[in-house]
Parts: sequence; structure tokens; C-alpha cells
Amino acid sequence: MMRRVRFATRLPVAAALIALPLLSGCATPGGGEGFTQESRVGPDDGTDSCHAQAVALDETGDFFGQDILTGAAAGAAGGALIGGLISGNLKGALIGAAAGGVAGAAGGYWEALQQQNQNTAQLESTVAGNLSTENAQIDKTQLAFNQDMDCRFQQAATIRANYHAGLITEDQAVTQMAQVKTWAQRDLQLAQTINGQIQSRGQQFDTAATNLGAAPAAAPVTSLNKPAELRYNEPLLLQPDPDSPVIGQVARHQNVTINAVEANYALVQTDDGTTGFVRLADLRQPHTYRTITVPPADQLPAPETAPEDEATATNVPVSSTPATASPPASTATVQKLDGSNAASRDAFAQNVATTQSAVSNGFQLST
Repeated sequence: MMRRVRFATRLPVAAALIALPLLSGCATPGGGEGFTQESRVGPDDGTDSCHAQAVALDETGDFFGQDILTGAAAGAAGGALIGGLISGNLKGALIGAAAGGVAGAAGGYWEALQQQNQNTAQLESTVAGNLSTENAQIDKTQLAFNQDMDCRFQQAATIRANYHAGLITEDQAVTQMAQVKTWAQRDLQLAQTINGQIQSRGQQFDTAATNLGAAPAAAPVTSLNKPAELRYNEPLLLQPDPDSPVIGQVARHQNVTINAVEANYALVQTDDGTTGFVRLADLRQPHTYRTITVPPADQLPAPETAPEDEATATNVPVSSTPATASPPASTATVQKLDGSNAASRDAFAQNVATTQSAVSNGFQLST
């Protein structure tokens, strides 16, 4: 596990230690036993073929239960960051969340950095390093979550295949499917807890980046909410990947709503609220044979124009000291990494939401 960065100020740590009895007492009836890994992902008794994937997801959550810097929980008393400061893992995050909700001042991380008495270059280097580590860990968590859910839906597919082949009775199939859904719901709840930590930490990074002079990350494009119709009978996929688990079926001429587009796939929502991915090329405008064009032109970013091109076009010489200078390379690095962080955490949040829909409406013998 990554070694946490420490600095000399002791007050936040002392406050956290004082709060420890209160937090542990509020966590669950009977103490902290409910926060063991076994209680979160179940015992390895040989009945769950996806147990290793669930453990892998749980272990990635330990990272996000930590404080970004020791003392980053200043001003977050009673919140999840205090819990993470105490224990350094997801157990602490859950204790903090139970005691006071996933909370914490958005400037806590920045305030902790300020107490280190670093100069601007050092601050930029520290934030850039923390962001790089954070982004890599979000990628790791996304992969672990994908692998876990892939395994769950594969379990469901195996049950259906065994049932249709006459290897198990309908009652056995229903019982087994209910167990898999219970496991999937438990893993989804774990991912939702981790997502809450990722979003909370993202606010801390945004504040630090802004205070360093980096422009805030661009807001994600809102839901397209664009109507469409299926050209053919298509599987509804959990992820924008042809090898992704099938979570449902959409029929030819069925109307759907496009919420987003990723690569060559569209995230669509059916009338019953189920969301999933289908190939963009297999959609068309309702009641026509016209292809779907997304995103709409008004949501496409305007092309960037180099300053020298603008000057040439207007016959204005480029000043040696422009009024608006480009940000220093280090600030630009922080801005780029913070933008990547925002995109990664938005993508993970969307993936969790899509999976929630799939788990709620899926795991049926008829799917």
C-alpha cells in the first residue's frame, strides 16, 4: 500500500485521535466488527466463484479511505476523511461516513499543504504527484469493478445456460440467480462507497488546483437526452465493449433515449429505466432511416486557434509581453492532471450508475 505523506503539524492528528472513541462507538451496534473485509465481501467458503474479484475491489477502496496528506481532514470532524486518517483504510472511511456522512471541507487538503511551508513550485509538484497517484488508483479501481461485475454477469449467464440445458430445475435456477444478485448488490454498494470517497477527494484536488492558478476543469457535457430507435435486435451491454456482459435485450424498432456517447457506442435508457450500451451504428432517428449524429453540433467544443494564427489573421504583431501569458509548465501540468481526475471520477460515477440499473433490472432467467 502507498506510504502516506506526513508533515510536522500535530494538531489535526491529535484531534482525530480524540475523536476515535466517538467514531468507533457510532459505527455499528456491537463495535467495529461489522467493518471487516469478510463482512463486506463475504467469507471465502468456496461457494462464490467471484470472491477473488470482490476482494480485489474491496482492497482498492483502502486507498481512498486514506487522507490525501496527513492533516487533510482539518475541518472535517465527524466526516469520512477523519475516519480515513485514523485507520488508513476503507474501514475508517465507513466509520467516518457512519458518524457524520461523507463530508469534509473542500479546502482541507489545501490547508494541509499550506502548513508544510512549501514554495509555489514545491506545492505544484506535490499536487501533481498526488493527482498522478490518484488517477492511477481510480483506473485500478475501475478495472477491479469491471472485472467483478463481468464475473457476476457471467455467473448469471452460466445459470441460464444450465437451466436451458436441463442441468438444473427452475427452482434451483431461481435460487442460484437470487444469490448472485445478492452478491452483485453487495459489491455495488461497496463501489458506491468508494465512489463517494473518490468524489470527496476530487473536490479537494479541484480546490488545490484552483488555488495554484489552474483553470477549473471543464464541466462534463450534460445528458444528451436524445431519442433514437433500434435498427435491429441488439444486446444491451454493461460497458462499451463487444466482449462486455449482456445485461438485457433491445428489440428492433424499440425506442430508447441516448444519454451519452463513448467511442462507437451509445449509452441508452429503455422505457423500464434500464441503461446500457449499444452500437451507435445500430441506432437511427425514430420513425425514419436517418442516422444518428451525436453529440449535437452545439455541444462540440470550438476548435482552438493558436495565438500566432489569430495575430496573422488580423495583421496584429505578436507582443513580446502578451497581456495574457500562458500558465507556467508546472501549473499547466496540475491543470491537465486535475482535468484527467475530473474525467476519471465522472466516468467511474457513470459506470456505477449504469451498473446499478443493470443490477436492479437484471439477473432474470429470461434475460
